[in-house]
Amino acid sequence: MLMDFQIEGGQAITAEINAEMQNLSEHCRPPSHESRTFELPASVWITMFGSYAVFFAALFMATGHGTAAIFALVISIAYTVMYFGTAAVLNNVSAAERKSRPRAHSAGGMETQTGWMDNTAAYAQILTVPILLAVFACCFAVIRALI
Repeated sequence: MLMDFQIEGGQAITAEINAEMQNLSEHCRPPSHESRTFELPASVWITMFGSYAVFFAALFMATGHGTAAIFALVISIAYTVMYFGTAAVLNNVSAAERKSRPRAHSAGGMETQTGWMDNTAAYAQILTVPILLAVFACCFAVIRALI
């Protein structure tokens, strides 16, 4: 008896929430993360992969003199390839069934976990770590060459 009341009460609340969500405009709705795709232009991906390539090349130039260092770099490169490869494979899973969204650069920005960001802010947030990793590795290689 009590269980039936709780189930019916939960169903009523769910119905009310669904009715309220139907009345919201599309802009006010929270993002649907289940259908999220990598809606970034090619220039962002090229910059990101180029930064990682510079990072690993500079580390190889600085530390690639021993077998252990080369082995560690190969393992790191393999993990990086697996990281991006897994994301690419999971992005392609049932991609045809997802509704297509406009590209971020054509919309003037993108919806993120913390809210709407224009393209410049979003790209800066995405590319800060890869670019700084490349700068770090280049500085490390220069210091290693001078010593």
